[in-house]
Amino acid sequence: MVRRVAVALLIAATLCLAGLGAYSKWFASPTVVIVDEPQFVKPAEPPPTEAEQFANLAQTDVVATLAACLSNYEKETTGFRATLAKRERVAGKLQEPELVRVVAAGDVPGPDKKTHIRVRMIWDQGGSKDLLGNVVRGCLYSEDKSPEQMVIFRPTALLKEFSVPSKSGLARDASRYCVKDAGMYRSMLRTYVAWKKRQDTGELAVTYLGKQIVLQAGGRECYAIKRTCKTVEADPFALDEQPPTDARIIDRDGFSEVTLFIDAERRLQVGTVIRRADGELVGEYYFRDAELVSAEFPADTFTPAALRN
Repeated sequence: MVRRVAVALLIAATLCLAGLGAYSKWFASPTVVIVDEPQFVKPAEPPPTEAEQFANLAQTDVVATLAACLSNYEKETTGFRATLAKRERVAGKLQEPELVRVVAAGDVPGPDKKTHIRVRMIWDQGGSKDLLGNVVRGCLYSEDKSPEQMVIFRPTALLKEFSVPSKSGLARDASRYCVKDAGMYRSMLRTYVAWKKRQDTGELAVTYLGKQIVLQAGGRECYAIKRTCKTVEADPFALDEQPPTDARIIDRDGFSEVTLFIDAERRLQVGTVIRRADGELVGEYYFRDAELVSAEFPADTFTPAALRN
C-alpha cells in the first residue's frame, strides 16, 4: 500500500514538473530587454507627389522612400485588409508556407487621441500546431481589451479558444514576429527604423534592382531594393524589444541580406525576403490584394467569433 502511494506521488510529481515545464515553454515570456517603441517622425521635406519623383527617390534614397510610404499610409489609412503569403525560419527550422487573411487597425498613432492596435489573422494554409497536432486557424490581438494577450483559435481542439501572452514562448515558437506588429504600417516601420539606423552610422549598403513585376504580391509592379548587411543581424521579436545579442540566437536566426519590394503605385512595402549569406531563406513575406481602409471597421471585426469565419 505504501509503495503504491509512493509511486502515485512520484507520478503526480512528474506530471506536475512536466506541466511546469510546458507552462514555462509555452506560456511564460522569456527574458528580453524592453525598449521604447519606435515612433515615425515625418521628415521636414514633404514626400514626393509625382510618380516620377517617387521613382527617382526609390533609386537614390531607400530610407526617404520608406518615409514617404509611412507618411502616405498615415495620411490615407486607419487600417487594412490583405492576404499575407509567408514562409519563415522559426527557432532555426524552416516552416511550411502559410497563407493568412490579415486585418489590422489602429496601428497608426493618432495625433489627438490614443489609438489601439487590433489585429486579426485567419489561416487558409499552414499554421502552427500544438503538441496534439491541432492546427491554429485564427489569432486575435486587441490592445485596448487585453494588451498583453492574444486569443488563439484551434477548430479541432477540445479547448477551441484560449488566451496566451502575445510574447510567450508559444508565440515565439510560432512566428518570427509579434502579432501586434503584423500590420503593414508596423512592418514598414520596422524596416524604416532598422535601415535608418544603418544609414545614420554609415553602414547602409543597398543595391537598386530595378522595377519588377512581383507575382507573389499579386502581380504588382514594385521597386526592388536589396540591403547587404555588414555583419550578421537578427531582428527583435517585437518592436519594443532590443535585438538579440546572444551569439547562439544570432547564428540560428540571423541574416545577411534583405530585399524589399515597394509597390510603385500604392507606395507600400508589399514584399520582404530575408536570406543568409549562403542564400538560404530566413523569411519571405508578401502582402497581396491589399485594401486600405479609411473608415471604421464593423464592430464585430476584432472579436473571437470573427476567428471562425
